Amino acid sequence: MNVRRLGILRSCLVSLVALIGLSLILGTPSAQAIPFSLNQDGCTGGCGSGSTVFGTVDVVQGVDASHVNVTVTLNSPSMFVRTGAGEALEFNITGDPAISITGLTSGFSVGPAPATASTFGSFDYSIHCSGCGNGGSNPLAGPLEFTVATALLGALSPTDFIANAGGFFFASDIIGPSGNTGNVAAIGFTPISPAGVVPEPGSLLLLGSGLLGLGVWGRKRSRKRV
Repeated sequence: MNVRRLGILRSCLVSLVALIGLSLILGTPSAQAIPFSLNQDGCTGGCGSGSTVFGTVDVVQGVDASHVNVTVTLNSPSMFVRTGAGEALEFNITGDPAISITGLTSGFSVGPAPATASTFGSFDYSIHCSGCGNGGSNPLAGPLEFTVATALLGALSPTDFIANAGGFFFASDIIGPSGNTGNVAAIGFTPISPAGVVPEPGSLLLLGSGLLGLGVWGRKRSRKRV
């Protein structure tokens, strides 16, 4: 094999390695939230009307396989309250393990476990609206955010959040658009299909420029050696 062919082959190999790296970047899945809709109205007199969606609960894998991030976002004008009918959020986890809860939004604290006051039945864990007043006084808009991990840091994923005996995944004590207070709940979720992380255009431009430069450099080196 002459020097010219060797130089071209080397240039092609460098480009191939770079393309493989790009394919790995494009094929790396991003963390995907599992969204739940708070659309079950358990308020006395109704917190909304018809098919009102009071908010969403997004559950997503955290920094590693042992942590899960939870975000509860209520749709305005709904807000978190403390009426005695439930907690800011109630939920279950497969196997009912001992857990730790960190990163709680200000105004909220770890609530009773199990939580039994909800209109939608009992749950194993809860988050308390410690900043709310009694009844519908001093409601908090949120969002409510926190991170859950098992006490022994075993594997924990969004799919470990399961329904209670009544088929409800989450329940929240709120004041709704109607001005009434009480519990709303989520009965299911719609998983989002994993999607690749798409690099920014600037990153792709830099990579393309680098590949082109490597090709030109390889050709120049091969010509000098002929």
